[in-house]
Amino acid sequence: MTVEEAFAGALKYETKVRDIYAESAAGTRETEARALYEVLGRDEQSHIDYLNHIRERWRKTGVLDTRGPETVLPPRDRLEEAMKRAASSLSPARTGLDEGGERAALTRALAAEEETSAFYRSLVAALPEESRAVFHRFVEIEDGHTSIVRAQLDLVSRTGYWFDVREFDLED
Repeated sequence: MTVEEAFAGALKYETKVRDIYAESAAGTRETEARALYEVLGRDEQSHIDYLNHIRERWRKTGVLDTRGPETVLPPRDRLEEAMKRAASSLSPARTGLDEGGERAALTRALAAEEETSAFYRSLVAALPEESRAVFHRFVEIEDGHTSIVRAQLDLVSRTGYWFDVREFDLED
């Protein structure tokens, strides 16, 4: 795969995930869920902006910016705290689980994040070493998005897990 193909693929994945978050934000009545989708959508948009910027600079100069993008998301501990606070207000009736509501939106987002993470892993494995660093940071960020979406899905599904840690069971 060429660097140009890598940029094109990355932009395709980032746009797809951003659009999923925009649709999910527009389609929910839950303030907490909308806020999560909007934050994740802004992060994906910042990735699109970053990729376009470094691709254009690379086309002009032949030099790749290998620092990688920043993320607009707060640190993981702050996200966990906020999502735990939101847990008490999310009931199956309010989230529309009986109609597919948040669960369907989160399931769709999780699949897209996992697909995007896998794409970036394949880039890091396939590109020449001097080009890998551009996309390595994306693996870390998208894996973080995957964890956040999975945790939120566990929360609204009431599985008893939070970031893969068992929080409760029916015997508690």
